[in-house]
Amino acid sequence: MPSLTFLGTGTSHGVPEIACSCDVCISSNPKNRRLRCSAFLQQDGRNLLIDCSKDFREQALVHKIDNITDILITHAHADHVFGLDELRVYNRLHKDSISLYMSQECDTSLRTLFTYIYAQPLQNGGGVSSLENHVVQPGIDFQASGFNIVPIPVMHGKLPIYGYRIGDLAYITDCSYISDESFELVRGVKVLVLGALRYQEHPTHFNLDQAVEAAKKIGANQTWFVHSAHNLEHDKVNSELPDNINLAYDGLCVRF
Repeated sequence: MPSLTFLGTGTSHGVPEIACSCDVCISSNPKNRRLRCSAFLQQDGRNLLIDCSKDFREQALVHKIDNITDILITHAHADHVFGLDELRVYNRLHKDSISLYMSQECDTSLRTLFTYIYAQPLQNGGGVSSLENHVVQPGIDFQASGFNIVPIPVMHGKLPIYGYRIGDLAYITDCSYISDESFELVRGVKVLVLGALRYQEHPTHFNLDQAVEAAKKIGANQTWFVHSAHNLEHDKVNSELPDNINLAYDGLCVRF
């Protein structure tokens, strides 16, 4: 049975936020400490990473991740991809490139953001990650690390991005709109991971109420909310949510 470990469940600022002394940021509850969003799938010795956050080095050390060959990229915002430089360690260990799967728009953005990785280097020294980008099409399944995966197109404000369906799991973060066609692509999942930023509305993310509404429409057996800001106190929010909808937390491992 595959498992999903939440490496990070926080928004782009992370929680605690720099220079903030709100109740959540100074909380002693470890579930209120949220690194930037990334997740790690495992089954029978096969590993699959979803996004490579700014905090990936810390996440990899905490969870003893010693093998990465394939990564699903939702979109090219800094909090989701600025850990790509850390992957050069795996290149050295396994003497092979790492496959990244993404939309065409994301591929173009990564090649601009990481010119030093994708272009011929000016000089040798220090080493850079060796990455092989694969553009995948919305709604068309593909294979990575032995998993069957379907890209789910959703909107992050005005930016089209991908969520992913992996068997009975759907992972959708940084989302503000899901079309009827994309709802159909996640029909029947048993575990849903969905972004829920805060109580107040936001132009590029579901707030808590909108995320609950989308989760109920999808109807998974269990929904876990991620990409949560310091406005959401873990225990308080979970006490307010339906029984099968909860805030995830860093280090949570679920099977599906």
